[in-house]
Amino acid sequence: MTKKRNKKIYLKGVVVFVGILLLVSIIYIPFLGKIFPNIYISGIYLGNKNDEQAEIYFKNKFILPEKITLVTDESKNQVLTSEIVTSINYQATIDRAFNYASSGNIFVDFVTRVSLTIKPVDLLPIISFNEDKLLETLLIISDKAGTKPVYPSASKVNGAVVINEGKDGVEVDIKKARQDVGSYLASNLNGEIQISLKEIKTKLSGFETEKFQANADKLLGKKIELKLDYDTIIISDSELISFLTPTGFSDELIKEKILEISKKLNRSPQDSVFMVENGTVIEFTPSKDGIIVDENQLLIMIKDVPSEINIPVIKTSPKIKNEDVNNLGIKTLLGKGFSNFKGSIPNRIYNVNLAQSKFRGILVPPNETVSFNDILGDVSNLTGYKAAYVIKDGKTVLGDGGGVCQVSTTLFRAVLSAGLPVVERRAHAYRVGYYEQGFGPGLDATVYSPTTDFKFKNDTSAHILIQTEIDLNNLSLTFEIYGTDDGRVATTSKPIITSSTAPAEDLYVDDPTLPVGQIKQIEHRAYGAKVIFDYKVTRNGEELINQKFISNYRPWQAVYLRGTAQ
Repeated sequence: MTKKRNKKIYLKGVVVFVGILLLVSIIYIPFLGKIFPNIYISGIYLGNKNDEQAEIYFKNKFILPEKITLVTDESKNQVLTSEIVTSINYQATIDRAFNYASSGNIFVDFVTRVSLTIKPVDLLPIISFNEDKLLETLLIISDKAGTKPVYPSASKVNGAVVINEGKDGVEVDIKKARQDVGSYLASNLNGEIQISLKEIKTKLSGFETEKFQANADKLLGKKIELKLDYDTIIISDSELISFLTPTGFSDELIKEKILEISKKLNRSPQDSVFMVENGTVIEFTPSKDGIIVDENQLLIMIKDVPSEINIPVIKTSPKIKNEDVNNLGIKTLLGKGFSNFKGSIPNRIYNVNLAQSKFRGILVPPNETVSFNDILGDVSNLTGYKAAYVIKDGKTVLGDGGGVCQVSTTLFRAVLSAGLPVVERRAHAYRVGYYEQGFGPGLDATVYSPTTDFKFKNDTSAHILIQTEIDLNNLSLTFEIYGTDDGRVATTSKPIITSSTAPAEDLYVDDPTLPVGQIKQIEHRAYGAKVIFDYKVTRNGEELINQKFISNYRPWQAVYLRGTAQ
């Protein structure tokens, strides 16, 4: 009995095994190298075809429409298919059909093929889109059909924070529309594509508006000074408030500001060039580190809203440094002075340019006192200067060399920045607007040979080099002093006006050379003032200089010539 039972089981096993082999043979062998039956792509039947047959057949049957129509409730928009479709990958599409039931995993493929005998599958072709053009098209439709949302914002108006609570909008659901267009074209359909819109909720509630207002109010009166070497960039409270959103600072808005900063400050390393002829430096290019602003770190620092930030940068050293090209001790920038002269007449601009050129490349040995007038030389029409306004004998008159004091003032500021001793300096008779562009009063230095000079001393152990740079487009002047850094630190207090005197009433003087009724102003009104600032220089805790500069500006009366000629 047992032997008969075992024999029956054995025979059943053989029958099952043979049946499975037969089924596998039926499912696999006839379709070797072919796409399995019941597989479609975009409704096009590709079963029982090899790769080459399937690709040729599919290319003939699958034809994209010349145009598609994108429909909203407001409009119908026809788009050329060739503008948004870049290619159809026929080979990859056929491979997709072939591999659907021929993955190489015999068990998975067996299940897949059995299921295909019961239910067919319709796959999608592989189409590449011009995503930028498609997005542009959908955004244009969105502009037509939707209402742009207004996002909440904060701004400073007339000294107070104003909150725009925002406004809800409607726009195309870009993600869904992209999917719908892709599916439509891949499915080989005819007809219109309905573009879905979605509501954009941006308007703040009353509570959210109050919270936004409170956060923005905290920024009133605050500012951030961003510093790198001699550059200072101010982020005002207006800008800080504009960076704010209801959920905090916007990284994107701050990054826009940081990009501006990076464009201004980033630079490549600069190798030094140094050429001397007859005791004067005829060519000098200071070595400079390459600088790249660390934008991610700066973003984090700005969001903390400190009063001052040393701009984080990544530096790259130049190949040739200052000390590699000279043995005079011209190694580093010791100080820098700056002034503006916007509003100057052409002759004054000419004179400023001529005078500053006399100081470019001047080498000063250790312990030597520099006389501005000695370097400048004679100032007259014989030496190339033109007539511009100067202060002479208590009046503003046209005289040769008007504008030279712009140069002495800028050098004075560079000397203060470098921490060098000022031996002689005198302020102007009255406050001059040119010297207060971007600065307070009291930081000017007048010269008038031979009676009034500006002098300073090189008390360092090495030579110093004076360099100038003039910007005739923006009308600004810069002096730079190079030498050996001996560790001194210079500080200049903010100039303080301790007293102020009003000018006399405007004066009108009859002038028979002018026609009756014509008025010509020859003096401008200016308040008198006493201005004081402190200048201190220390080195390793030792005080080298402690000097108080006092400027006494006279009040200046406005004077008009009044024509009397008949």
